[in-house]
Amino acid sequence: MEGVSALLTNTKNEMAEHVARLERDLATIRTGRASAGLLENVRVDYYGTPTPIKQMAVINVLDAKTLEIHH
Repeated sequence: MEGVSALLTNTKNEMAEHVARLERDLATIRTGRASAGLLENVRVDYYGTPTPIKQMAVINVLDAKTLEIHH
């Protein structure tokens, strides 16, 4: 029975990780409204290193359709 218990625990942990990832991915999808989260996974080349754009710039939402990026 210990093997089944360990399998269930492992499966629950993996499922929780997948659910958290799905929540992050869904947060970047916005229909009809601009969101800074849309650029969450965008990376740019910074001296040969892929760097998240959010580390290099400030992203502002001006209105429902406009994002403004300051670097």
